[in-house]
Amino acid sequence: MSSSPGISALAAIRGRLPVNIVCAIAALIAAWIISAAALSINQLLFHGSGIGPGPLIGIVSLGLQAAMIALVARGHAVGRGLALLFFVLAALPLPMVERLVAERAIFSAAYLVSGFVLKGAATVLLFTGDSRRWFAARDSLVIR
Repeated sequence: MSSSPGISALAAIRGRLPVNIVCAIAALIAAWIISAAALSINQLLFHGSGIGPGPLIGIVSLGLQAAMIALVARGHAVGRGLALLFFVLAALPLPMVERLVAERAIFSAAYLVSGFVLKGAATVLLFTGDSRRWFAARDSLVIR
């Protein structure tokens, strides 16, 4: 019985990348999926009346986040910088969570909190442990 393509691709990535990087990429992909689902639901079901960016800004943000994930996977420092930027941006709407819970907009509150937590975990993983050494080694290869 063969493994699914997703599992074999993750195994191939794990063979080359430190565990911290693999976990960070998984968290960033999960955050991206949550953001894409929230944007889609807000636009399709609520016609943009819920929280979140408009469709154009949302699509541009998703595109930048996808590029960030690719840059991180390739070991580019710009990817780590974008991860930090998106983590900071994910913190901006957190003061709304209390009001959303009070208004029983649990999905919107959960989307904000989960995106923040996933991006935060990924950012910590990208700047600690084996990740620092791996990115430093990749940066020294680029300079030569």
